[in-house]
Amino acid sequence: MRMTVRRYRRRRTGSDSPGFTHSPYPPPFFDRLEFLSQSINQTRKTHAPFIILVTQDNFLRTGIMNGLSPLSNCCDCETLEEAFSTLGHWPSARLLVDIESRAITLIDMLDRLRRQSLYSPFLIPHLLIRADDYDTRLFCRASGPFHVLERQLTAKAMQQSLLNTSALVSMKKEWFSHKEWPVLQYLSQGLSLREIANRQNRPYSRIIYRLNCILKKLGLNQRQELLHLLNNLSDFTF
Repeated sequence: MRMTVRRYRRRRTGSDSPGFTHSPYPPPFFDRLEFLSQSINQTRKTHAPFIILVTQDNFLRTGIMNGLSPLSNCCDCETLEEAFSTLGHWPSARLLVDIESRAITLIDMLDRLRRQSLYSPFLIPHLLIRADDYDTRLFCRASGPFHVLERQLTAKAMQQSLLNTSALVSMKKEWFSHKEWPVLQYLSQGLSLREIANRQNRPYSRIIYRLNCILKKLGLNQRQELLHLLNNLSDFTF
């Protein structure tokens, strides 16, 4: 009786007895290769997300998550901090940020994205912006290595754009430098050029030079145009 129980336990725990159906040895190479090819070609959702979406727009979130694969393989977040934490677990996922639906100002959102893009871990996020919002698109393109996508894109066009992970090195001279960006931040807070010079402990002429560089990159001619642009971009919706 005891011998019979021991044999039965041996079969259950995974010995190589004739009655055990699961072999403890790895499958042959060709079987593993076939399994790998099936995993690559499958259209169902995988465990790793394809995109990490940052938005507070329920319609956009529902449309993407209930759409076709791989866009539907989406992990949605409400804040950038939550998205950055998720990217730590899934670094191969694409970061898709909805600029039109945010809970903070555009300057603050772009500042957090710049820190993650221009420095380690050197992310290249995709920003969703309305096609008719020319000022926001222009400002975001000059803010850093960001892929700017139109909100009106079809699912197929958005998928092709998200698959583009090439670095935007050739446009580096068109981005705001690390000395120009603080000037923009101070201007958006309502500080004058004299006050900015005192804050940074720099000559007033250097602040004027930085301002002219900013105007050139944005294609603006006068300081008032920049202030008007920053005033429009400072508004946000929930």
